[in-house]
Amino acid sequence: MKQRRMLLKPIQNSRGFLTAEFLFALVLCAGLCIVLFSLNFTLSMAEVAQYIAFSTARAHAAAQVDQDKQVEVARAKYKELIENIKFSTSPANGAWFVVSKPDEVEIKGGGVRKDSFSDYPEVEDRIPQVGVRFNFSPRILNIKIAFLGSTSEDPDAGFSTKITGFLIREPTHSECWQQMQSPRYDAILNLDPRLGKLGSNGKNKYVPLEDNGC
Repeated sequence: MKQRRMLLKPIQNSRGFLTAEFLFALVLCAGLCIVLFSLNFTLSMAEVAQYIAFSTARAHAAAQVDQDKQVEVARAKYKELIENIKFSTSPANGAWFVVSKPDEVEIKGGGVRKDSFSDYPEVEDRIPQVGVRFNFSPRILNIKIAFLGSTSEDPDAGFSTKITGFLIREPTHSECWQQMQSPRYDAILNLDPRLGKLGSNGKNKYVPLEDNGC
């Protein structure tokens, strides 16, 4: 009975509480530092990925024999850059940052193919949205922090975004040659559906038109 009374007796001192508070604060601060480091590193690598998108789009924009050659050159440039920077294309190897494989990169150039990014809707009298786009997954952000929990509801899916480089490509040799084989004015009207409203009686009307390079 006496021992039971001693156990129920309120604690008369606070010895050891400071150590517990210090350990809790230390773990919490370490977790926050890990989150900030991961975020800063991710933002830095996102800028590198944006440079890759621009360089790939610039390689795609240069004039070539035909549009297929432009796409081929762009994919080769993308592959070269991710290999030099050591970006991974598969999350299976535990990489911190994962990007799309070269054959999965979206490359759209408009032109005779009339292809553009459908989720960037075209507006009348605006240039079609063309260029290069690929996925960027910062798996370094998929972490679990003590007392804070997980940074993602689905650790396997994690975070992902799209890196895009819009850059209007130059016309190819085949496109220019095909255009010059017909009357120039008719060829200009056929370049873009926006110009169809000119018609045969509208040669004196003004319509904004980006230079096609020919």
